[in-house]
Amino acid sequence: MAREPTAIERIKQLDEERTKLLDHARKEALDKAGRAVDELNALGFQYRLVESGSRGGDRGSRKGTRRVKDAACPICGFKTVPPHDGRAHRSQSPKKAFTAEELSSRGFRKA
Repeated sequence: MAREPTAIERIKQLDEERTKLLDHARKEALDKAGRAVDELNALGFQYRLVESGSRGGDRGSRKGTRRVKDAACPICGFKTVPPHDGRAHRSQSPKKAFTAEELSSRGFRKA
């Protein structure tokens, strides 16, 4: 007498089946795309089929990671807490040292 699979066992079976179906669909789609790329290359175009995120190296990983050095601002000529640099003066025309009022409004104080 065969027993009914438990809910957990059935979920595992379904997960395995889903994984197999996805792998099969992926292989079919890659074959189709590969043939299309081959056809384009035969026509003289330069195409490659690459998976997103598969490019080596750390390109783009520096985005947004620029740090302010703990040194005197080249425009103000003094250090602040928290530190700032010339990029803080982007909105100024002409560029000049921050006044005490501007420093406090921006959340800086002289070090």
